[in-house]
Amino acid sequence: MSKRTGRLFAKGLTIAVASSVILAACGTSKPDGDKAAEGSEKTINLTFAVETPKQEEIKAVWQEIVNGYAQKKPNVKIKLDYAPNDGDAFRTWLTTGLIGGTAPEIVPSRYTWTHEDLNKDLLVDLTSEYDKPNPYTDNKVWKDTFTPTILNEMKNPISSKLSGVALQTLAIRVFYNQDLFKKHGLQVPKTWTEFMDVQKKLKAAGVTPFAFANSKPGDNHLLWVTNLMTNQIAADKVKTFDWNQNRQLELNEIAAAVDQGVIDLQTPDWFGVMPIIKDWSQYWAKGYNGMNGDTAKEMFIRGDVAMVMAGNYELNTIQDSKARKFEFGTFALPYLTKKENPNAAEKYYELGGYPDMVFTIPKKVTGEKLEASVDFLKYLSSPEVATIMGNKMYTATTLVGIKLPANLQGFQFVGERILVNFYAAHISKKLNEDLVRIGQLYMEDSVTLDKFSSEMQKTLKTDMAETMKQNNWSKDNQYGTKK
Repeated sequence: MSKRTGRLFAKGLTIAVASSVILAACGTSKPDGDKAAEGSEKTINLTFAVETPKQEEIKAVWQEIVNGYAQKKPNVKIKLDYAPNDGDAFRTWLTTGLIGGTAPEIVPSRYTWTHEDLNKDLLVDLTSEYDKPNPYTDNKVWKDTFTPTILNEMKNPISSKLSGVALQTLAIRVFYNQDLFKKHGLQVPKTWTEFMDVQKKLKAAGVTPFAFANSKPGDNHLLWVTNLMTNQIAADKVKTFDWNQNRQLELNEIAAAVDQGVIDLQTPDWFGVMPIIKDWSQYWAKGYNGMNGDTAKEMFIRGDVAMVMAGNYELNTIQDSKARKFEFGTFALPYLTKKENPNAAEKYYELGGYPDMVFTIPKKVTGEKLEASVDFLKYLSSPEVATIMGNKMYTATTLVGIKLPANLQGFQFVGERILVNFYAAHISKKLNEDLVRIGQLYMEDSVTLDKFSSEMQKTLKTDMAETMKQNNWSKDNQYGTKK
């Protein structure tokens, strides 16, 4: 829209004319507000985008949430819009909109992307807003209503600023076909030894035990498993680097452990899990290095495999699928015993608990639209909305003091949260990509374990050295904790 057109609006065109021109010419771009009639409260138009749901029913839930807000703030008109749900296409859509200034007022994101985009000055800094009350949570200070570990991970690892709001946290579980387990007299395994024995028996009976997706980093299966196992055999090695004692290593704490050689991916403490994972692959469905997450899930739903790994966000898809003709259950990924590795902690570790379903506000949003957008984010992170989302979307809320619905009881934590998550993209994007890229080659015997571990260590050291340089971290200033 041209500046000249904008000035014409400012001089007083009627709302009917303004609305028709805006809708025809600008799509989701709207003026800061209108007056329906002289003396009435100013109307503020916002567009709220969500990732396109894979089930049409979820669109109705989002609309229910929008309608609930409209009852509280009738002067704020919110249009529901949709972003791509494919990871790469979604990121392209978001980046293009943020840089080009065409993004909706409230956009979905990933918590790692909010760190990147805030550093590029593409997002609104919400840090000061988190110190203010949330009127939709009995005026409690907004930051105090979130699980502390969630809020910590939402903080930018460089500036500690907050630029997004996470509505869901994750728990990763193995979904299993209860009918197949019953048919073959199998019990839910707790240890890795039991887990492998179950799969051996299934395979001998002609059943494909597991669908493992490893076509790209976004499939996450290799990331999840590597992190879970690594923490079971190596977390104790780095717990002294948890200087703020929040049970998770921050970026500077990971950089310190790498800089001081405590994290060294060429040593058995850190690469020792890879042979275990490779041995497990004998029970995966064929073509796992070309299989994406949706395909793996669909194989499970059809009954082609006995098990698959997924987060609670997939519960509604699996539970409500008409293609599924069997009963299913979930269990935490079994833990390693000293039979698999002499350093095994022999207890559960949880990968979940990190932020998901994140929303943020583009930097272009200012004035009344910004105030309204922030207010809507506060409504989204209220107990009222958490209850709706838990019961109808099966999301596990990031808020404290909210009881999980019955459908999510199987996703309650049964172990300690992982301490080290350095394979995650927000710590080192290249390491996250290399884990799958080189991991695929290792799984298919195209590279040796030594080659895999040396390449991974090279990437980790290079990225952490660059991170230290950018932030002026060193051992002398305890990696940024001493001024």
